[in-house]
Amino acid sequence: LRLRDIRSNDKAALVRFHQHLSEDTRYRRYHAAKGDLTTSDLRYLTEIDGHHHVAIVAEIPPLELDGIAGPVADFVGVPDVAELAGVARIVSDPAHPGEAEVAIVVRDDIHGRGLGVDLIEGVLDRGRREGVRTVVAQVQADNHRALRLFQGMGFHQRTGHGPVVELVRALEARLLALGGELHYATPVTGIARHGHRRA
Repeated sequence: LRLRDIRSNDKAALVRFHQHLSEDTRYRRYHAAKGDLTTSDLRYLTEIDGHHHVAIVAEIPPLELDGIAGPVADFVGVPDVAELAGVARIVSDPAHPGEAEVAIVVRDDIHGRGLGVDLIEGVLDRGRREGVRTVVAQVQADNHRALRLFQGMGFHQRTGHGPVVELVRALEARLLALGGELHYATPVTGIARHGHRRA
């Protein structure tokens, strides 16, 4: 897997990714029942400005042997196009400069492998570059997996009355850019973390 910024041409991959999500995972992500992604959804989720709205994906590269992907991939059952394993994003709150909301979703068949931590740290590092100083996560009170994940990453509860718990974390400033290459601050075992800043 590798982490990179989401692209406007990720729409088809995002549709396939969404189809891998169970109804419960979709509900946890969107806080409501969610069917197929609409054209409007896809535009919002992929055609972002990279400043007020930042998103990264964990990508499963296609199988490539000697530069020939398609026939080999078909034979062994591996897709010949890159697939997405998870998505994390932060969206700034215009009413509170420097504050943004973070959201994450990982494919059900990849839960429990530590990818959520990598995605969150990756998108927070991107947020720092764009001036985000505080991040907020809205988590359903009975979503114990997500609560443990965020609390284990330094988030603490700001509000929690009712079905949704609001968690918050302050971001320390870090130097992340070397030349034109984006280097995420937290090292990852087995996952290449790199990408290029979008124009």
